[in-house]
Amino acid sequence: MTTLPPRRKRSVAAGLTAVGAVAMLSGCDDNNEQARFGPPTEVAAFQTIQQCVDSGQYDRDTCVAAQQKAFNDDAKAAPRYDSQQLCEEQFGASQCQRRSEGGQSFFTPLLTGFLIGQLLNNNSSRYNYGGLYRNQRDGGWYTPGGAYLSPNNGYRYNVGSKAITTPVTTQRIQTRSSVVSRGGFGGRVSARSSGGWGGGRSFGG
Repeated sequence: MTTLPPRRKRSVAAGLTAVGAVAMLSGCDDNNEQARFGPPTEVAAFQTIQQCVDSGQYDRDTCVAAQQKAFNDDAKAAPRYDSQQLCEEQFGASQCQRRSEGGQSFFTPLLTGFLIGQLLNNNSSRYNYGGLYRNQRDGGWYTPGGAYLSPNNGYRYNVGSKAITTPVTTQRIQTRSSVVSRGGFGGRVSARSSGGWGGGRSFGG
């Protein structure tokens, strides 16, 4: 029987340990996601109105309404940070803008996409809409509240159902300590790779 040299054995063992660690992290992420945002539901996500129309899934009026709702909610729903540096650490250089409200100044990421999800009462003629933000740390798409969009097929994604049904509320301004305690925006910075979409600055009509 052929035996592996000691170094080879250690290499294989280290590789298996790494794979196991990633699998455990992914499982923990999934459990945390459901605990925070409920069981997953399927949504479609797009960067532009034209991309939405070209998918063949929705008519132009639906696509326009979805993007407009995302824009309208952005000022209130977008994650808020007390410094530009902290915001850009989460969303990338030049991907944050200064805003102010009630005498307070803060920074929010640029809106980079929108989602369309069917209402949970199975009424196919009505939809939920929401804005999306890309986290530069893992390349993933997230809702304003930090729910991760898990790639499914094409423009289809899975996301926690509460993330698209909870009413929009004004976000609290986050500090470095609050971001660190959470593990980064969405709390999934360790085990996620890119969702496969292009850069985040093409959001438009």
